[in-house]
Amino acid sequence: MKWKMVMGLLAMVLVTAACNPVKVYLEKEEVKAERSYRTFAIINQYQGKEAWNSPTLDKNLRDGLIKGMQERGYEENIQQPDLILRYNTLLSEGEKEVRDNDYYGMSPYGPYGMYNPYMYRYPYGMPYWPSRTEIEKYNLGEVVIDFIDPKADEVILRISAVGEVNNVKQKYKNIDISVSKILSEFSRNISS
Repeated sequence: MKWKMVMGLLAMVLVTAACNPVKVYLEKEEVKAERSYRTFAIINQYQGKEAWNSPTLDKNLRDGLIKGMQERGYEENIQQPDLILRYNTLLSEGEKEVRDNDYYGMSPYGPYGMYNPYMYRYPYGMPYWPSRTEIEKYNLGEVVIDFIDPKADEVILRISAVGEVNNVKQKYKNIDISVSKILSEFSRNISS
């Protein structure tokens, strides 16, 4: 019984991780081991440009960064920070190819629930059941955060998070996930 619960929990974690819409990339790492950081300040790379052109998303991004840094033991100090978090967001359009192998609808035995011995995929393709290919447009949202050491005047870490943002709800969700993942990557690299 215990084994089934463990396997069920593991499967749920794997499905959740596979469905995660945001990927994080460490683009630059030049952390000096002798430096210790206790305070931080947050700035926008382009003054007047809000996160994905939304003042609310910009506020959520800033608030998430402040809260996340404070949870990790850092204190906000705008006057003389040990670390500056400079953020920028990008929104770009993309296209992807979507292939639909509709075995049920195109079956010679009829749609939905009828027995079809050929409904499973064959390793060599199915020449008599064509698949449809469509081009789907999507928006790609990126959050880039530079962690800057003001005393050395250099970027010590650059971490970006990228994910699809096709509607407003998804933008809010991705901002929160992006901040969380970026700060987790920051913690992993700053302590090592």
